[in-house]
Amino acid sequence: MTSRRRPDHASGHPALRRTAAGLTAALATVVLAGCSIFPFPNEAPTDQDGTALPEANASGYAELPLYFVALSGDFPPATTGRDVACQDLLVRASSVPVKTEDRVGSAVGFLIDDEQYSHGDPAITNSVDPSEDGLLYSSSRVEGDTVTVELTGDVVTRSQCESFRIRAQLNRTAAAAAGVENAEILVDGVRLEEILGLPELELGEEFTTPADEPAPGEGTDSTEGAAPEGGTGETDELDEIGDPNQLNGNQG
Repeated sequence: MTSRRRPDHASGHPALRRTAAGLTAALATVVLAGCSIFPFPNEAPTDQDGTALPEANASGYAELPLYFVALSGDFPPATTGRDVACQDLLVRASSVPVKTEDRVGSAVGFLIDDEQYSHGDPAITNSVDPSEDGLLYSSSRVEGDTVTVELTGDVVTRSQCESFRIRAQLNRTAAAAAGVENAEILVDGVRLEEILGLPELELGEEFTTPADEPAPGEGTDSTEGAAPEGGTGETDELDEIGDPNQLNGNQG
């Protein structure tokens, strides 16, 4: 699959594009799953994995749920996630608080517009990143326990393992942002599974990596987690990612 250059204003959602752009510029103060970020999780609504969803504060700002992938053989320590395929781990992170009227669009748009493939060391990775120039969020709707996300453009994948990661990241991020159990991702009206040639989504058992060192993996391919062609391959420290003041144009 090849990507095509996207038009500057193809989305038809300028406010959403500004929010996603600001979110990408600031990225996230990433909080990996397994760390407590909710003071009273039993009193908050939960997503499909039972994780409490952040509630908006008095100003209407709330964190967005985002899913990334820790590659086999290079897991961050003390990180909880679920096997996605190829012995990679799907892990949940949270953005800095953002004010948006479309949580699904902002969360999915963040994955698409993210300018970095990897974050942290050991890194969590974003396999949606190579599709940045060819993929656009269009809309979403919730019916019952399923959110349907409409995308347009081209999905870029470099391997079957990466296809599994792309689908899992988009699917779980959309479902968590909508607060429902299931998600259906469509690209120009076609199911993502059909485009990527994948079976229905089935995540493995939840797993927490050891606290002292990254968990070892088997069958690791040193090229599988490489940065996208043309990228620097550099990573940034998790605790230095993101500045809330950059969101929504509020720069000091």
